[in-house]
Amino acid sequence: MHAVEPYPGRSPFPSPGGGPAPVAPRVLVVATEGGCSALVEALRGQGLAVLLAPDESVVQQVESGAVDLVLLHTDGPRAREDLALLRTVSAVPVVVALREARVSPAGFLESGADDCVASNVTRTELAARIRAVLRRRQRPAGGEVLRSGDFVMDLARHLFLYDGTVVHLPPKEFGLLELMLRRDGRVVSREEALELVWGHRQDNARGGDPTTVDVHVKRLRSKVELDPANPEHLLTVRGLGYRFEP
Repeated sequence: MHAVEPYPGRSPFPSPGGGPAPVAPRVLVVATEGGCSALVEALRGQGLAVLLAPDESVVQQVESGAVDLVLLHTDGPRAREDLALLRTVSAVPVVVALREARVSPAGFLESGADDCVASNVTRTELAARIRAVLRRRQRPAGGEVLRSGDFVMDLARHLFLYDGTVVHLPPKEFGLLELMLRRDGRVVSREEALELVWGHRQDNARGGDPTTVDVHVKRLRSKVELDPANPEHLLTVRGLGYRFEP
């Protein structure tokens, strides 16, 4: 690889009100020599600011604060080594893009990757998954706490309390409940949840299965409803999605 190469342009997404264009997310791509040109151009086309760095400077780039996310696109052993190294020095979001179909994503996710995508994923979906990881990892300054009735969510600590009792929620359940609380009674459609919590876009063939949301709502109800079959908080809006009632 060559020396660090900054993104040579502005974000293609217009800013509200005609003000300055928003800064594009900075993605450091770690890829096999000669195998990243098409990937880099595709991600730039999706509005991401792509950086390439020599192997020996990956950690330095991360520690300098010059990147928002690291994308590992190498063979399995190399990706595992890089992920383990990054996790010893930084909490920077890491997405693994598998190069080999036979490699399972489970090991990467258990080792600290924020997401792991299949070898045949489209560049459009990969960019969408990167943006979704960045949205999930963004935490307001000071550690925001959401409160609504008996529901308390400490976002910085990833802690949920119901009626004063700590309830363990896996990341997707936590993210889904956070989304519903933020809507303050307004409907959350299954498609919105799939994009904002799971990172699946609906404008391509791999948009995600809406029943995934239904399954996670059912699990949440089993933890926060006195009678999950007749919920009082996580309500179904037939034909539209779900809404939260404190």
